[in-house]
Amino acid sequence: MEDKKGNIWIGTMYGGVSRYDARLNDEVGQGKAFTNFTENGVVSGIEVWSIYEDKTGNIWFPAENFGVYRYDGKTFTNFQKKDGLASHAIQCIYEDKEGRLWFGGWLGLFLFDGRSFINITKDGPWQKC
Repeated sequence: MEDKKGNIWIGTMYGGVSRYDARLNDEVGQGKAFTNFTENGVVSGIEVWSIYEDKTGNIWFPAENFGVYRYDGKTFTNFQKKDGLASHAIQCIYEDKEGRLWFGGWLGLFLFDGRSFINITKDGPWQKC
């Protein structure tokens, strides 16, 4: 996934998540840096399925068995079961036109309310949506 700053984010099956600074250096025609955040111990989990940038520029991605991460440009925040996720197997992320973030995967659909996750079922809670 290419973010708004031109960085390329790469999620892998066994290597976690990496970022490549793809802004070209005019003199040598190469990117400036490649960072594997999993290898460096910043992020846990070696399987990353999807990467999403929200409207405010936060980078979101799930890591198998470690919930969901949000990168705000400076730090990574990890959300897990204590934050309302019933599953650590999130596979997709979507932001709707109202700016609400939806997370889907094993054990269903979750809505992020800005601080924690709400499990959405066919019976609701739709008043939070």
